Amino acid sequence: MHDPMDILVIGAGSIGRRHAANLASLGVRVAIHDIDREALSSLCTTHGYRPIYDLDHALEDDRYTAAVISTPTHLHIPHAIRAAEAGLHLFIEKPLSDRRQGIDELLALAGNRHLVGMAGFMLRYEPGLCYLKEHIDPEQVAFAQIEFGSYLPNWRSGVDYRSVYSSRRSMGGGIILDDIHELDYACWLFGFPDRIAGRSGKYSDLEIDVEDTAEILLMYPRSVVTIHADYLQRNYVRRCRICMRDGYTTDWIFGEGVTSHTGEGRSDFSYRTSFAINDLYMAEMEDFLGCIREGRQPGSDLPNAAKVLDLALRARERQA
Repeated sequence: MHDPMDILVIGAGSIGRRHAANLASLGVRVAIHDIDREALSSLCTTHGYRPIYDLDHALEDDRYTAAVISTPTHLHIPHAIRAAEAGLHLFIEKPLSDRRQGIDELLALAGNRHLVGMAGFMLRYEPGLCYLKEHIDPEQVAFAQIEFGSYLPNWRSGVDYRSVYSSRRSMGGGIILDDIHELDYACWLFGFPDRIAGRSGKYSDLEIDVEDTAEILLMYPRSVVTIHADYLQRNYVRRCRICMRDGYTTDWIFGEGVTSHTGEGRSDFSYRTSFAINDLYMAEMEDFLGCIREGRQPGSDLPNAAKVLDLALRARERQA
């Protein structure tokens, strides 16, 4: 048994509440801060968390081991820098930011203070993607087609989609940054590309001021990876098809399984009946806590998150 940690969750939106609940179930003493004092008080009364109304004062309290940054995207870096200056290990929700400013300062600060820094790419714990990571040789890949589509107004039950950061450029919204998961796992499976191109725009009637559809092209010396992402499809889709140089294919469907075709025939890796999405969030938090206890950096560390963010910003800036 480990002594319980005290961890400060900054931001009590849907993802902050999820992380708080998972940390509590892992034996962590949770404190949580949010600018909505009334909602914060109610949340903490219901779940037994310590409410933090004065963040500056809390960051001066040496009881905390780490901070979980789950504020809107444009606030990630300011909050992370303040927590790092206080000597706290960092878990930062994806994407790392919506801009390049402050990234180098944060990386230097975390490195100089030997802090664990982890970005919230929970798809790295999805069983099918883990299977692909183990079984696919990126040197033998000819092309891959990645797709994500989900109807934005259905993302958060009971919440007006027009009010959340996803819908607003000023808060770091837009499908390219919001769906940076696909870009991260593409680089995790196939490596970072030599070149990137993109095409994106608002093609729907959604009341948002950001792109709702994007096509991203990752180019390698001997392969190409395409990523399609959108806020539009009412039938949720998240999948990847990989074609090897010999013409055989492997298909992954989120939460369901992997189907591979080889010269020996078809094989299936299925986990649909045992899959629960919160298991991915639990696994990443267990990894984060393990990294802190063991003094190691995670696979989805802050330098990786910064490289993935740079690709996303380039895809948004360099329209094909």
